[in-house]
Amino acid sequence: MSKKKHIWLITTDQMRGDALGCENPSVITPHLDALAEEGTVFKRAYCASPVCTPSRASIFTGRYPHVHGAWNIGVSLNEEELTLCDHLKSFGYRTAGVGKMHFRQQLKTGFVHEAEEVSVRDRGRERDGTYYGFDEHHITEDNMMGEYLDDVAERAPEAADRLKKDLYRSEDAAGDVWESELAPELHQTRWIADRSIRVIEEHCSDEPLFLWSSFVDPHHPFNPPQAYAKLYEYADIPGPTGDDSDIEGRPEHLRLQKRKGYWPGGGEAHSWNSEHMTRLVRNYYAMITFIDEEIGRIRNAWKEKGMDDELLIVFTSDHGELLGDHGLLYKGPWFYEGLTRIPMILRGPGIRKGAVTDALMEHVDIVPTLLELIGIETVPAGIQGISQRSVASGDTVRVRESAMTSYDAHDRGVHAKCLRMDRYKLVIFADEAYGELFDLESDPGERVNRFLDPAYREIKQQLMEMFIQRLMRDQDPLPVRQAFW
Repeated sequence: MSKKKHIWLITTDQMRGDALGCENPSVITPHLDALAEEGTVFKRAYCASPVCTPSRASIFTGRYPHVHGAWNIGVSLNEEELTLCDHLKSFGYRTAGVGKMHFRQQLKTGFVHEAEEVSVRDRGRERDGTYYGFDEHHITEDNMMGEYLDDVAERAPEAADRLKKDLYRSEDAAGDVWESELAPELHQTRWIADRSIRVIEEHCSDEPLFLWSSFVDPHHPFNPPQAYAKLYEYADIPGPTGDDSDIEGRPEHLRLQKRKGYWPGGGEAHSWNSEHMTRLVRNYYAMITFIDEEIGRIRNAWKEKGMDDELLIVFTSDHGELLGDHGLLYKGPWFYEGLTRIPMILRGPGIRKGAVTDALMEHVDIVPTLLELIGIETVPAGIQGISQRSVASGDTVRVRESAMTSYDAHDRGVHAKCLRMDRYKLVIFADEAYGELFDLESDPGERVNRFLDPAYREIKQQLMEMFIQRLMRDQDPLPVRQAFW
């Protein structure tokens, strides 16, 4: 294993797969577009869950939410789970993480708007003192409590007070949409980049480094600094996919969610007019452009340190954003493409340059892919993902026939799983006779539910059988059986 093969994982929060400039000309992302040119873009990458914690835990364990146990927001990842950092440390890596982690709950129980005690939330785990395997971690979450807010309070006390009070809302804020007057140099996005750069600058180059730069945006509220919103002031923004009439044909609990919005994680219905939605989408894109600019700054730090030549980079998001599609906002118990399809770019030694693949990929595939790319031939026990190295190198076309996404809120009576094939998408709900089936070839906008359509009965049966086979295979392979009788 080359000591020069450093790894940089970049994640955003709530960023759609179609929110990259290389796919969507409405979005300004020159640095990510350049990264795509240097590597391979997986256009069919899917999240483990359409809410934060389960997907983030799957990215780092290579295991599914129903296995690693962090099945929804408000459930902490078990400290006994081995993470990507643990595996890398065993091969001589130093590990550092900056930004949003969300392996533990950000709020106290009951989903009340009261921040968890930071010393508890950000503590090292009992067995080794590391934060889930991170030698160094600098955390800032949605609520901004912790190092970031402490830093702002020291540099600009009045700004910190405003952030605690109202997140720097402007006078014309409407719902979760406004243009922030907070100076970019005091913004959470800039802080994450600055801290990431400091980690690189202070690193001993003879030791391989794993760095996770985890941006909180473009998670709502949609409140970019004014200068970035200005870039989109006259941008032509396409409207959302579908509208609230798409509620017809949906399972009853999803219709109830649309009317009341009571499932944890979001997925709220909206009644905003087109002018407001245009402003919302423009601000969403502006937040991404700000992140893109900061990614460029961090990338320059790798280059200036002389650590870029053998650098492996993965860019992705924990899940997408409904962004008005089907009359919905945010995230939650939905499996539409805008929410479940995520950006995925791989760049580095052994990865094709300027390639785009339709091969299906999942969050759980990141761990085994990175381990194989740095020369680890045997995948550690318990990892359920499949290495995508051969796809990224161009040696094979695909290693998966399907992708699985789960939404579990069994405290509220919901178990839902989605099977994404090339053409079809099947969603099943535990203990329910209803479901969802979309033919993405004839209905790419996912507006016609074919689950009870007699013409699709045979297809549904085939997909059900395939799904059962997957669920049987994807049970926890741990502990490893060692008996010899």
